[in-house]
Amino acid sequence: MTVRWEKKAMAHKPVAASPVLTAADAAAQVGLTVRALRVYEARGLLDPPRTEKGWRLYGPREFQRLGIIQALKSLGLSLAEISRVLAGDTPSLRRVLEVQATLWRGRLAAAQAGLDLVQQALARTDTTPISVDDLCILIRRLDMTTLPETLRTVLAEDYTAEQRADLLTPTGTPEAAAEGARAWATLIADIQALRTAGVPATDARAKDAAKRWQGLTAAFTQGDAAVAARTGGLWQKALARDPQGQGLPFDKGLWDYVAEAARS
Repeated sequence: MTVRWEKKAMAHKPVAASPVLTAADAAAQVGLTVRALRVYEARGLLDPPRTEKGWRLYGPREFQRLGIIQALKSLGLSLAEISRVLAGDTPSLRRVLEVQATLWRGRLAAAQAGLDLVQQALARTDTTPISVDDLCILIRRLDMTTLPETLRTVLAEDYTAEQRADLLTPTGTPEAAAEGARAWATLIADIQALRTAGVPATDARAKDAAKRWQGLTAAFTQGDAAVAARTGGLWQKALARDPQGQGLPFDKGLWDYVAEAARS
């Protein structure tokens, strides 16, 4: 441990210096990579002091800054938005509150959807004894209350409690529902990769992804065109409210990319 000496009237008393870590040790302590720290530094979010040999040092000031950055990232802000917030940009601070409001509205809607399901189950017990199968169905419905928060907020605004309960009832077996969720996650990741690589929507690979999207949509809506139209409208409204996809599985850019690929 390094020490510094504080001179006093009649004695020299050793005082332990504040802990200072290298970039590698600092990254390990906060659960990041050294590369992430470099990105933060390149974006102007961090400015750690350096030794004569160029080693970056992270002390209390840098750790405090990292804590703020990670907190803002957890709110869904981009690094550019975080930079503006740290610079004291009032509109960006407002953005933080708007994101939080969206998140809490989603949580409130999720709680309301869960309450709707339980109350409906309770109401049915007045005339019909509840069975184990009924409980299993209720549990599956409650599991579906983990839908994206922005989407759930729109659901709460546009659908009655009964409609929400029907929509949240998964079709098929739990295994089939899980397989469908994995298929959607894989497809979204594949499309993101195409966009990142700069593949145009007119490319055969993009068209193939659009066909996969249509296939999964047909499976989800059981081939009902009216349900498909309502579902599409629901997503469009959610993406209009959250175009960056902060509280959704994908952003509006991906939605538009798939639509263009399907048309071409």
